[in-house]
Amino acid sequence: MCGIVGYSGDKKALGILLSGLQSLEYRGYDSAGISLKNNNDIKTIKTKGKVTDLITLIAESNINTSATVGIGHTRWATHGSPSSVNAHPHYTEHVSLVHNGIIENYRSLEKFLKAKNINKTTGTDTEIIALLVDFYLKEHKDFKNAFFEAIGMLKGSFAIAAISKGFDYMMLAKNESPLVIGLSKNETYVASDVSALIEYTHDFIFLEDGDVALINKDNITIWDKDKKEVKRNTTKIEWSKEKAQKGGYKHFMLKEIAEEDEAVRNTIQSRIDEDGNVFLNDEITIDKKFLKNLDRITIVACGTSFYAGLTAKPIIEKYTDIKVDVEIGSEFRYYDYPYSKNNLFIAISQSGETADTKEPLKMAKSKGIKTLSIVNVKESAIARLSDSCIYTLAGPEISVASTKAFTSQLAVLYMIAFYIAQIKNYEAAKKLSKKLLEIPSLIKNTFSQTQETIKQLADQYYNYQNFLYLGRGICYPLALEGALKLKEISYIHAEGYPAGEMKHGPIALIDENTPTLVVAHPKEPFYSKSLSNCEEIKSRHGKIILVSSKKADIADCTIEVPDIDYDFSPFVYIIPLQLLAYYVALFRGNDIDQPRNLAKSVTVE
Repeated sequence: MCGIVGYSGDKKALGILLSGLQSLEYRGYDSAGISLKNNNDIKTIKTKGKVTDLITLIAESNINTSATVGIGHTRWATHGSPSSVNAHPHYTEHVSLVHNGIIENYRSLEKFLKAKNINKTTGTDTEIIALLVDFYLKEHKDFKNAFFEAIGMLKGSFAIAAISKGFDYMMLAKNESPLVIGLSKNETYVASDVSALIEYTHDFIFLEDGDVALINKDNITIWDKDKKEVKRNTTKIEWSKEKAQKGGYKHFMLKEIAEEDEAVRNTIQSRIDEDGNVFLNDEITIDKKFLKNLDRITIVACGTSFYAGLTAKPIIEKYTDIKVDVEIGSEFRYYDYPYSKNNLFIAISQSGETADTKEPLKMAKSKGIKTLSIVNVKESAIARLSDSCIYTLAGPEISVASTKAFTSQLAVLYMIAFYIAQIKNYEAAKKLSKKLLEIPSLIKNTFSQTQETIKQLADQYYNYQNFLYLGRGICYPLALEGALKLKEISYIHAEGYPAGEMKHGPIALIDENTPTLVVAHPKEPFYSKSLSNCEEIKSRHGKIILVSSKKADIADCTIEVPDIDYDFSPFVYIIPLQLLAYYVALFRGNDIDQPRNLAKSVTVE
């Protein structure tokens, strides 16, 4: 991942590709590249760095810039570090292609190719696709059939654009990662995002999951997942370039909430196979014997990342039998923390630059403690400082209020728990990791199922000045995070509390002007007590919003979410809380993506 552009037409492709890549720069990336097809020849130029670096490299090369067919890519590294070698396009003797997404079975495909004496030369999963297409091209002598054969072997998410020597068409494939075709007279465009093409055309075909397409400048043929030729509707989009970058959403925050299923899928699917094995060996380089004998894990983070740690704490403890402390980064450095002999320090930060998290990490390292970080930005300070680092693959998060970073961090923490359980040979480990693979579709269903209800609810509640958020057990940190989101972008005073603590003080706040949002799973250990809390609120004329998979008569409104196991419920229950904050802020007319006084990366203490 991150951005794809392709062109086939009568014009010179280079300028169109570079312009499209620059339009996608807002998404964030670490390398860029292009392939141009001229007659029976394909030339590729790619580099670590920015599109401007690519432009400089092209200017210094002797590449033929008259080509009218080409593909381009900006990469946000998943497999393999940011480098020119790992940058896209990936190419073989006959094929060049770009790819967004993650091929979750690339390990088994690599073994298949090795058995044919075909070896990778990069650290990416994408190269496997190019090698497969090339292998079948030699067998079939036909690019289309070779492409179909290779795509049929892939498991995971992918948007692919490929070109081949000797063939005047481009092949596309789409599954779970976006890919659009732009239409114009004697021209066909391809991109992962409408924003890359909006200055050239307003007519688009949105490919569906399982689609494979063959395109050239004046022809488009599309086959569905059953290999049946189909027609897809053309959609006219009259967006501005800015709106196109937001995918048609009014704000980046809403777009990023809508992307959470994809963010979690990208984070987990390359690390968990279909049998439930968790593959973190390459990222957690700490000795397995040390991990097996851990007696304490110390998680340090700030804000949303801190709440992700709090949410995962009971899961890690339950499935690894290891004591977990979750500490606020800004306070941690001010006291002498009593590390144990076998202690693992985990730092969590979306940006990887959070000063209040970085300093405790330095302190832990100075004491010889093994360190692991969970960050979203490659080569960030915290990632470089840590002994090991696991990257969330959420993609760029542009809105200041963090959403998809939370669920992606949570996914990594769950994987760490199941990975350690796997090392300890706990029988439940594989079964639990397989359940994680079901989470992205549940997140997607939650978004579509609750969005309109929450919008209507926000319209009723946006004028209130105080909110109380309550939760028990694993739902308590969600109450904290939900209250934080409301504070950040709506500027409404909101407090998150353990539901059992309400009677020890916060109940004094309850009246008809202070609504209470209760997060409660029907199968949580003390669900009946959460309902008792609701009774106490109701008797004091308080309004109740319940987030649950089961309605309760006591609530004024229930935001119903899909049924899910209690241990995995945070992934689903957090979505309505994020949406509620968004729509309340929208009705209040606030600057949602850049709320006052806040910064995306807090690099000061």
